[in-house]
Amino acid sequence: MTKENVAQLMMSLNGKIPEDKAILLKQKLETADDSLMSDIAAMNLHNPTHILLFSIFLGCFGVDRFMIGDTGVGIAKLIFGWVTCGIWPLVDIFITYKRAKEKNAEKIFSIL
Repeated sequence: MTKENVAQLMMSLNGKIPEDKAILLKQKLETADDSLMSDIAAMNLHNPTHILLFSIFLGCFGVDRFMIGDTGVGIAKLIFGWVTCGIWPLVDIFITYKRAKEKNAEKIFSIL
């Protein structure tokens, strides 16, 4: 892939993937075919900021986990979140933000 295409993709993915995986992604993109650019650009990625907001306001119902695709954990959080007296939803605010970024990276790496 050309350097311009790699730079454009990396700029569009800024903040949507973990920082530690950004370097590996850049290396893989440089060796990838140009035809993958449109596939990656058209992917439906989670916006970590939206996930964070859903986690803050609706996290006690497990909505944040449902949105990122962790359905089993979302159901468990919905049913048993009250048992932890609100500690699980509070801690999960930080975890789901990182998890959304990791899920985005997994989606991209599955194409590469």
